[in-house]
Amino acid sequence: ISLMKKLLLCCLLACMTQAVLAQRSAVDQRYLAGAVPLVNGFVQFDSTYTVAGKSRGALYSALKQYVQSALVNGPEHLPQARITEADSLNGVIAASIEEYLYFKRTAWSTHRVRFYYQLVYQITDGQFSVSMRRLHYMYDPEVSPVGQEADYRAEQWITDKEALSSNGTKLTRVGGKFRRFTIDRKDEIFAASMQAVK
Repeated sequence: ISLMKKLLLCCLLACMTQAVLAQRSAVDQRYLAGAVPLVNGFVQFDSTYTVAGKSRGALYSALKQYVQSALVNGPEHLPQARITEADSLNGVIAASIEEYLYFKRTAWSTHRVRFYYQLVYQITDGQFSVSMRRLHYMYDPEVSPVGQEADYRAEQWITDKEALSSNGTKLTRVGGKFRRFTIDRKDEIFAASMQAVK
């Protein structure tokens, strides 16, 4: 009986290990090939959302409120964050955002960069599109690997070429980290934009 229990336990552990590995693999897929699009050689994330029954004015008002409160004045915002265009007549909102992007944050250590990007919303009746572009990163000078302020462009860090292994199945150690956290932040902002207009 004990041998049977051991075999059953081994089988169960093997199945659980396979399930965990499969789950990790599935999660990683959203960071792999094609996850960071290039438009004219520059990293740019775009998405369009349909919001049935909402007027351009209602969508514009809700999105402007979201950008101002959650991003320009958000918990990680930095001084340069601001709305740069707010055109209700043409349904355009543009913002230049500067915020901290945390790779690690515990009571004992913090690893973060200043993250800069531009958001542009194009709004019509029942629909809006959002673009995230002009992405770049800066370490504060005191923690910069080179001991000075350095500007890291997304095109040099998070593209398929820069952030994936040669066979495209794994994230690189440094570029992959920037890619993963950038995609997570983009997903968070795009989902919150949709949530804001519901």
